[in-house]
Amino acid sequence: MHIPSQHIEIDRIYSQVLGEGKRSIAISSANSGEGVSSIAQALVQRNLLAGHSTLLVDLNLHHPSLNSLLKLDEPEQESDLLDKPQLVTAQESIALTGITPPTQRSLVMKLRKPGVLEQCIAEWQQTFDAVIFDTSPINRTNANNIPPERVAAACDGSLLVVLAGSTTEAMVSTAVNKLSAAGAQLLACIYNDRDNPSLKSELLRELHRLEPHFNNISHRLKNWVQQNRLLSMEI
Repeated sequence: MHIPSQHIEIDRIYSQVLGEGKRSIAISSANSGEGVSSIAQALVQRNLLAGHSTLLVDLNLHHPSLNSLLKLDEPEQESDLLDKPQLVTAQESIALTGITPPTQRSLVMKLRKPGVLEQCIAEWQQTFDAVIFDTSPINRTNANNIPPERVAAACDGSLLVVLAGSTTEAMVSTAVNKLSAAGAQLLACIYNDRDNPSLKSELLRELHRLEPHFNNISHRLKNWVQQNRLLSMEI
């Protein structure tokens, strides 16, 4: 399966995915802690700023994040399958509508069956322009999780977050193969450079180390690096 790998920021994710008419997107990763929840929430906020109603669905049963990060109120009553969408306010003061993950095993097992999530998405799309899923790590799926490849297959497309410097090629290959086997459409592989210093930071660090020996040259070079537009670009 071909992986359309890109270093992209939220605006580019939006324009290349939701901007192209995709209405349901599953965001996943090979392992936990790669930034899936952050990407999902940022993409929801970006779509809201563009004037499109967007629903964030937390199906990350390995490490649920919607309750703690968005502080959802307890639902007034349980639905037959998932909690009803709830209006919340994130730290950025943007109103988000989200659905918390199921807690009953019977509901989890039901959501694992083909066709069930597709029906939920169809119903949500009657109210929302887009539905974004935060899913569990693909390579950490167990009997208590909803397989992220199953969620991705129910959506118009999926995004795979890869933590640079941590996730190996073999891990990514395993995750991609699972997505492909489930019939999911992988739209892009997002490289998270959270733990990798930028070239600008590395150059400044080295110049600072050389400063005691080459003070004048080092000082001029540091000023050049600080003001260089190319090195200041965020990708």
